Amino acid sequence: MSTMQALKKGLYDITANIPAVLLLWLTNLILALAVAWPVFGWLGRMDQMPAAEEMLRGFSLPLLFDLSRYDYSTVVRLLSYLIFWLVLGASLISTFLSGGVLTVLANPSCGPFLEQFFAGAGRYFPRFLRLLLGAGLAAGALLLALNAVLGAVVFRLSEDASEITSLLLVLGQGALNALIVTVCLLALHYARIETVVEGTTGMAGAYLRSLVFVFRNILRAFALIIFFAGLMGVVHLVYMMVRSVLPTTTWLPILLLMALQQTVVFARSGFQVGLYGGELELYLLRRPKRTERGAVVVVPRTVEPAAATSGSEGEPERLSQTNTD
Repeated sequence: MSTMQALKKGLYDITANIPAVLLLWLTNLILALAVAWPVFGWLGRMDQMPAAEEMLRGFSLPLLFDLSRYDYSTVVRLLSYLIFWLVLGASLISTFLSGGVLTVLANPSCGPFLEQFFAGAGRYFPRFLRLLLGAGLAAGALLLALNAVLGAVVFRLSEDASEITSLLLVLGQGALNALIVTVCLLALHYARIETVVEGTTGMAGAYLRSLVFVFRNILRAFALIIFFAGLMGVVHLVYMMVRSVLPTTTWLPILLLMALQQTVVFARSGFQVGLYGGELELYLLRRPKRTERGAVVVVPRTVEPAAATSGSEGEPERLSQTNTD
């Protein structure tokens, strides 16, 4: 029941938070342009190649020969630096935006969107950055320890095993690594949610509690990810089908294909907001009680009715007696 309620809430949050979806889409577009601009500049140098016009028509041996004579050392060095800074920048930007999205989802209709979004993003960015570093260290330590043990076991078993058995062992090791990374990312998501909902400041404790929450609700948490990943897969499948039948020999189909790509990116941004909303709803439904989280429980003292000693405490009793008289 809680899983279905979280899924419905996530789908509702997509349509109810279109400004957040647009902001995520615009950020993805800017990041894509940051990568595509130098690549387009390099591709523009092909204009003077004798077989460059054949690129739009299909495979061309002369074009392949011209490309083989090009010096790629500068391009490879540029792309390596570009990918490094892109991954670093995308991680920081995603950390910043997640604070704004969660603030808007947790406090709907609490002011202008941009003011609320950027206030939450700036407020939670230092905490989310510490969570990101902690999750990376935790995942790295677990993967190193696991692969050190499993690597020796797989190597020992593969010596006398068949090729199929060795392949299955390697695939099993890879699947286990993917599972650990996914669990660490899920714990990061719910630690961010706890930080926004509960106002948590201790990030180490928040991440550990989120790991416990994920293990307690492992099927529900994975159901949310699988659902929205499946929707994204359907969108990509439709895009690939349209792309396979759309000719790219003229500029008009190319522009249509670019617009279709941005539609896919917009849908992905919407599903990202939906996943945030679904996980937030699941946390609100399944979060542990205050006593389970180690909160201090204050037990109220009981006062006897006849224990009034001061004059001020006996005043109401005397007034009631006067009224009855």
